[in-house]
Amino acid sequence: MYCRFKSAPVANDEDDAMLNAEEPKHGSYGGLLFDKRWRAKRQEILDQDKHQCVVCNNSSELQVHHRQYHYLKALKKFKAPWDYSNKLLITLCDKCHQRGHHKFKVPIIYIS
Repeated sequence: MYCRFKSAPVANDEDDAMLNAEEPKHGSYGGLLFDKRWRAKRQEILDQDKHQCVVCNNSSELQVHHRQYHYLKALKKFKAPWDYSNKLLITLCDKCHQRGHHKFKVPIIYIS
């Protein structure tokens, strides 16, 4: 498995429930993925990864995955999806992306 995709394993159900009670929610985050700034960033990442999944080298149904999310405490919101450095974004095919989300939890980094 590609090393940039690795993350902490998902906690058990009891631990996960405790964490989720304290974690902020993305809200309309999905809507931001239609923004022209995200489309430009997405294209950068696809180019960076040569338009193929970094796990299986598939070139169809490609998605850009955030390796972590940044929550800005002072603003009480997540960083915009296009404001992440390229090293925190990777190209995955739909199958590897879904499998990764089932196996790993994307960490949230709290920024003061």
